[in-house]
Amino acid sequence: MRLHDKVALITGGATGIGSACAHRFAREGAHVVVADINPDGGMRTAESAGGRFIFCNVAIAEQCRAAVAESVASFGRLDILVNAAARLDGYANAADMTETEWRNHLAVTLDGVFYCSKYAVQEMLKTGGGAIVTIASVEGMIGAAGHAAYVTAKSALFGLTRSMAIDFGMHGIRVNTVSPGIIDSGRPDIDRLKQDPAVMRFWHDMTVLGRMGYPDEVASAVLFLASDEASYITGQNLAVDGGWTIGHPPVHRSFRE
Repeated sequence: MRLHDKVALITGGATGIGSACAHRFAREGAHVVVADINPDGGMRTAESAGGRFIFCNVAIAEQCRAAVAESVASFGRLDILVNAAARLDGYANAADMTETEWRNHLAVTLDGVFYCSKYAVQEMLKTGGGAIVTIASVEGMIGAAGHAAYVTAKSALFGLTRSMAIDFGMHGIRVNTVSPGIIDSGRPDIDRLKQDPAVMRFWHDMTVLGRMGYPDEVASAVLFLASDEASYITGQNLAVDGGWTIGHPPVHRSFRE
């Protein structure tokens, strides 16, 4: 087991990628704490992963501090933090987005990672190290239309990750990001768009592998970076995107049909 007796706090763990990480970590021997604003989904994930659920709105610093503190109180330490919580609704361009929508997006997707990481690092420093893995996005790498706040927040995660990796590397704390591409995660917006054949064709054509990814495939990358197998990797971003960000297939599939 790659995470035997490790203690892992996973934000956004109620559904999708976060839930897949919780289950994968549990199978690898970790004690899992699921933090989310979705109590029903969070408790289901925690129960099936043999862990604990903590209600946590990551946009509120005190709730992040409490989630870290409760994780330590439950299992005695904190070895791994997975920042999977993000705000995903209300896409708009910069001209159309309201100031409130902008602030709400950054409060969850960026500030929440800072808050959780801040308090997790304080605990990891006490025990001689740990690993932080943040779920970023290919949209933070290359941009996307109509996703001004989401792209901004996800892009900023790369700078925060590199800064933390530099600041805490000598203390045995590794910090990395995973950037998923289009993942069949069960998100309502993804499920809705899947009903449109043109959208599905676009998604397939934009990837070298010609398909959507799955939460378990992202969880495998997160597991690797959180485990001792990645002991000499820090400050890096791993794209799990089917080749989306390396370029289009050599001949567009639409022209071959």
